[in-house]
Amino acid sequence: MSCRKITSADIDLISKIPVMSAFARTEIPAIVRGSFVTIYPHRELLFSEGEDADQFFILLKGQVRLFRVLDDGRVPLFHLVGPGESFAEAVVLAGVRYPVSAECEAGCEIAAVSRSQLISRLKNDRFMIGRMMQSLIERERFFFKELNGLRQLNPSQRLAEFLLSQNDQPQHVPKHVIANRIGVTPETFSRALRKLEEDGLIARDPKMSILDLDRLQQFTRQ
Repeated sequence: MSCRKITSADIDLISKIPVMSAFARTEIPAIVRGSFVTIYPHRELLFSEGEDADQFFILLKGQVRLFRVLDDGRVPLFHLVGPGESFAEAVVLAGVRYPVSAECEAGCEIAAVSRSQLISRLKNDRFMIGRMMQSLIERERFFFKELNGLRQLNPSQRLAEFLLSQNDQPQHVPKHVIANRIGVTPETFSRALRKLEEDGLIARDPKMSILDLDRLQQFTRQ
């Protein structure tokens, strides 16, 4: 594990994430002042469910999965975080414990902002508190809308929606992770995958490459 300073390119990316979208780019350096980018050479647990939420994270490179371990041993995926996303900021501001666990893949680059650092910055600018809270509320509305949207789609349409959302992402997402993400069992996932393949919408390859973008988009709206 190694660290580096936050660069101007990092600031450009950070300024576009939902929680920071209410601020001008020139304000971002003050919010992340004192933070560094940590480079993780191996898969690593960032935090566990139930630990004190003392910092939130901004993913600059790689993927992070947010998950829970249930009493029966199942490990459902809560969210798959991609570059340009932040996570755990709401619980950090609320001063509560992490409700999920987070694990990063090898090669991730992540900036962490401590709760004390964030609170200290917000105390000096009450208008900033309001803008950050508004950004968080809008983000929660987005996830609520996404969840309700999934409930209205059949498994094949859910898979199609996921593939469309990842179409410009270079990372390969394992099939079991996708099944968890769209809320289906492995068996249901296999049937959904087979339908999209048989209809000629995606390729029969490990990456599930999209063959007909227009038809796949139309399929999600049927």
